Amino acid sequence: MTNFESIEFLQELSETDQDWIFQSGNEVQVISGTQIISQGVPLDKIFILLQGLLTVHVDEFPEHELSFIGPGEFIGEMAFLEEQQPTATVKAKENSLLLEIRTDLLAEKLKSSAAFSARFHAALARLMARRLRNNSSLFQPKLGQEIPQDAEIATELSESLSRFKNLFLRAEEMERTSEGGLTEDFSREFVDFVYQLEGQVNELIGSESPLSSVKCDHLGRQLMTELLPYLLMTRVGERSYSKPRGYAGDYQTIEWIYQNEPSGYGELGSLMDSAVLGLSCARAVRNRRGLVAHQIERARALRPGQPIEITSLACGPARELFDHYQAHGSSSEVQSHLVDIDQQALEFVGQWSKDLGLDSKIDLHHLNLVYLSLGRGELKLVPQDLVYSIGLIDYFGDEFVIRFLNFIYGILRPGGRVVLGNFHTSNRSRAIMDHLFDWKLIHRDEDDMNRIFRASLFGRECSEILYEEQKLNMFACCEKEA
Repeated sequence: MTNFESIEFLQELSETDQDWIFQSGNEVQVISGTQIISQGVPLDKIFILLQGLLTVHVDEFPEHELSFIGPGEFIGEMAFLEEQQPTATVKAKENSLLLEIRTDLLAEKLKSSAAFSARFHAALARLMARRLRNNSSLFQPKLGQEIPQDAEIATELSESLSRFKNLFLRAEEMERTSEGGLTEDFSREFVDFVYQLEGQVNELIGSESPLSSVKCDHLGRQLMTELLPYLLMTRVGERSYSKPRGYAGDYQTIEWIYQNEPSGYGELGSLMDSAVLGLSCARAVRNRRGLVAHQIERARALRPGQPIEITSLACGPARELFDHYQAHGSSSEVQSHLVDIDQQALEFVGQWSKDLGLDSKIDLHHLNLVYLSLGRGELKLVPQDLVYSIGLIDYFGDEFVIRFLNFIYGILRPGGRVVLGNFHTSNRSRAIMDHLFDWKLIHRDEDDMNRIFRASLFGRECSEILYEEQKLNMFACCEKEA
């Protein structure tokens, strides 16, 4: 994903300007493949992407994705400013949420308020300058030309994919001809091979690849072409790729990863799902459950016998809290506040909460954390002992994370702790996630997290950085000064 640039754009406007933009706009959901802007067709709206991912191409070369548009970006502003027809087509790469603003309303506002117009155009100019710098590398290859490949890496990748296919054919033959179906030894061999393939793909076309990002993307598209039919046979992999809730790591995907029970289309689909669940990223997700549960116990130990207030932001299935309450029951002194934009995630949590008789211990909040971080929403809580988020910030750029931290700072009690999870730059699954699952995250290292915390209201580096067993997922911790 690109940086959350609209946060930076809105910062350059007044609060009154921001209010007008959100009040004049209309939120619309679009599914993957929807055409947002058509090349050569006049616009009557411009858009701000709130969630999801869009792609840009020209109709003459529809197979070439000129750039990606991530959360916070404007769409259609060039045609609006120049009063011209759009010169490119924009489509939804995945299910997305947009804020649409009628161009006649915006034009009238710009005409009637010179101050708004000056701030708007200055902010938009800076936004487009940043976008030009960020996207310039995508235009290096000429349209219509074949992107050159490094022959050695391309051959190595091709050979590994051939070995995978041969192994899958062995599985198909065994499943078809053997009375007992797939053997345990063969299933283990298959899962182990996919795990090795994951590491090899990351070395060949991952962030440390000797190839340029353009060449890596080209080989990544070939990888998807080869492996996508197999991925779509699985349960977890198919959901991650299709993103029915708008993003790959929704509550149901995470819950299935926690369950670690392979499923899919037939025995071969379950075999492939076993391989997906055996990937490093899935193992890291399972490992983090216990790590966060330990942070809950830490909060209790620091204030024995006292009520403990805990908030989970972008809670998902919240299984770490389930584990706590299952161990301690309704007598636990922990009061939990769970926030998520996905109503289905909250309904899922509400069901296990009800099953455990925890209505008095858990409250659910259906809120947009982006709006909360911008000050456009309110979450009324008593000061919190622990606030954590384990699967959110690696979808967003630094500007949003800093604002998110500032929001958390405001709801912590003095001495309270924040814990933020982020995939580390060493993530062994990164290339597979990027190119096969289309699960693109912002990876960070320790220096990144320390820099972000220093820039926030915490005003200092992390007091502790924790890691799950594989050290692919890190958890940055800091306390609010007493």
